[in-house]
Amino acid sequence: MRKLLTIFTLVSTLTAQIQLTSPIPLPSTVIIDLDPHEYSDEELMDLVQKGQIFTFLAKAKNPQIPELAALKQNYMTLFNITHKIYSSAAFKVAFIVPYKIIGKYAYSTSNSALAYLLNRKIPFEMELYPIQNEDNATLHDALQNVSGGAYDLVVAPVTMKGAEYICGQRLDTELFIPTLHKNRIECMNNMVSFGGIDYNAQIETLSYLVEHNATTITVSDSSPISKMLSDSVADIIDVKEQLSLNRSGYYKDMIEKHEDLNQSTIFLNTPVVKSSLFLSQLTLADFKPEQVLSTQINYSPLLLTLTQYHDRENMVVASSIGDLDPVVSENIALINQDVRFNWLNYATVSGLDYYFSAKTGEQRLSKEIFSDGSIDYSVKLYEAGLYRFVPKEIPQPPEDMNDTYIYDEYGDGEEPPQDIYHSDMME
Repeated sequence: MRKLLTIFTLVSTLTAQIQLTSPIPLPSTVIIDLDPHEYSDEELMDLVQKGQIFTFLAKAKNPQIPELAALKQNYMTLFNITHKIYSSAAFKVAFIVPYKIIGKYAYSTSNSALAYLLNRKIPFEMELYPIQNEDNATLHDALQNVSGGAYDLVVAPVTMKGAEYICGQRLDTELFIPTLHKNRIECMNNMVSFGGIDYNAQIETLSYLVEHNATTITVSDSSPISKMLSDSVADIIDVKEQLSLNRSGYYKDMIEKHEDLNQSTIFLNTPVVKSSLFLSQLTLADFKPEQVLSTQINYSPLLLTLTQYHDRENMVVASSIGDLDPVVSENIALINQDVRFNWLNYATVSGLDYYFSAKTGEQRLSKEIFSDGSIDYSVKLYEAGLYRFVPKEIPQPPEDMNDTYIYDEYGDGEEPPQDIYHSDMME
């Protein structure tokens, strides 16, 4: 009997089925409003009587008659319609992209925006207007082309030259420039807003870490943006010396000639590849700075890959990239774009999220705040840790802090065009 029971139990176990919850979401009904005609409550009631239920649901935005409101709710429940009903395109956006000026970022910004819009699961239209340069005639034609498209937003990742022309034009659609900070340019056009990072706010925050009597040295290269960063540091704190790295990638001899680098505070204003070479050769020269400070230019996982931990042990990096909805971030990553470290992609998506939510009434997925026509980023500090960037508490500013404050908008160490980005390639 015991054998029979054992065999029965074994057979029952083998034939048992595991019940798992399907990861596939339940089907839902989507109604797209393709009819431009607006219906009165009387006409809506007539639609119901004629059995044109889906037209009724598409057009019954805010029925004033209680009977119609009740019918709308009943039909939406019956057909499992849980979301708002939108027109054929609830949000229309155009991208003006000077692809020969900003290179690959002409497409990374638009691709990141596309992934964001797809994630919102609401009907939209997005159109690209690629232009070769930012000449006045070229920009004029592009603005004329988008003016007839009834867009809710135009995104233009342009340089200073393009922004100056755009600010002087009469626009009938709001235009967002993610590449510039508002304080970089005089723009009296209320239709233009900005999303660039306030790079010098990062420098000021980093300066809170500098001791009053510290030996402070800035390190830059030949690019205009790198020199500007070092000059901005010198405007905020007392800098003893400004060093410039050459193109060779070999810096050991120069390092050994500047013994003050040892036990100093270094503001490293070079792109991530040059920064990594410089840090490793500091170690090779047996120099150990008191601390190495840098801005968005070196907020990149590449820094952790290209350097040994002891090379960056005392390094603190500032960043203005905040948190996006994690699902959005992952969906953008699926198309090989990055919003966690690429500030321009992040700025583009954050600005788009603001205008999208304002138009559709949907909840925002970015926490960034718009203030006076620009994204108002907060600054965060990170230690370059063993495997990741570790958040660091921001100290209180010293009482005798220099009030001088200069603004600039750029700071990604990976990006080419000289007018906007630094090149991290050895020339």
